[in-house]
Amino acid sequence: MRNLDTFESPGLIVYPDRVKRNIAKVIEMVDGNPAHLRPHIKTHKTKEGNDLLLAAGITKFKCATIAEAELLALSEAPDVLISMQLIGPNLDRFKALVSHYPKTKFSSIVDDAFAASELNRIFADLSAEVYVDLNMGMNRTGITPHKALTLIQHIQSLPNVTLRGLHAYDGHIRDKVYEDRAKHVETDFSSFYELLERLNRSDLELVVSGTPSFLVHHKNPKFTCSPGTFIFFDAGYAALFPENTFEFGVEIIARIISKPTDTTICLDLGHKSVASENPIDNRVRFLNHPDWILKSQSEEHGIVEVGDNSTYTIGEIVRMIPYHICPTVNLHSHLQVIDGGLWEVKARNRRLCY
Repeated sequence: MRNLDTFESPGLIVYPDRVKRNIAKVIEMVDGNPAHLRPHIKTHKTKEGNDLLLAAGITKFKCATIAEAELLALSEAPDVLISMQLIGPNLDRFKALVSHYPKTKFSSIVDDAFAASELNRIFADLSAEVYVDLNMGMNRTGITPHKALTLIQHIQSLPNVTLRGLHAYDGHIRDKVYEDRAKHVETDFSSFYELLERLNRSDLELVVSGTPSFLVHHKNPKFTCSPGTFIFFDAGYAALFPENTFEFGVEIIARIISKPTDTTICLDLGHKSVASENPIDNRVRFLNHPDWILKSQSEEHGIVEVGDNSTYTIGEIVRMIPYHICPTVNLHSHLQVIDGGLWEVKARNRRLCY
């Protein structure tokens, strides 16, 4: 293991052994059957992360962008679901993706009849597979389950589109107490089960679960769960999981670059280096200094209240866990591997090869 003094800052340090253990843990939680998993790769966006998941026996994946789908294809992932309703030029890019990587089966989500018809038009000489995207209460995308049957009937009338499953993402369910979370799932999914009864089809794949609700959904063998954050984990989700469920596979390091007052330090950690969509107190957790308080950030600087700063030196390394790992990774071009080398965050780009 390299000495942290040799790593660039601000930077992300990845611990592959921890990542492997997180992957093993999530497989264990679905009774050792990787077929019940469709991990979302938005968290890591790296070929190395894809390859570790594949090596563990996972064959089905979820992603949000064409670039992420292409990155999975470069690893020859067998089955990729793009969990974004594609429209406009992205339909042409999707068709090119399907044509260019025949070893990978691609599918996308739809929640609208027009979008489904456009997909059918673009795939006039091919076949497109889709999952109907259901709004389970997050109110971000999706059609409500009680309206979905009409859309499903429309899809079944399209000659170039095949219904493969249902996509029921519930990222809004993140109650802190597990029993409350389980009750929340039961309430919000009552309409989902009603739709299943009306459809009366056992051949559809049922893709469910954000990372917090995975603790509930993983117990249902009829579901394919699609958590993503577990691979690296973060401080935000650690508060929602039992202790020692997953390990922190990635840390942020920064250095003290100034001591502007007697009680503060300045780190080379601005909001260009860590996700800043949350309030200032929910951006990082200081690993060795839980009492430190991040007070403010600008583009390249972070001011931290530390009490008496006389014992801290310029150049000293500070280790942190991000509150939200997914957008934090997206801010970095590469991850520095604790044992040496780099993982390029390739899919942070919107376009890879074509």
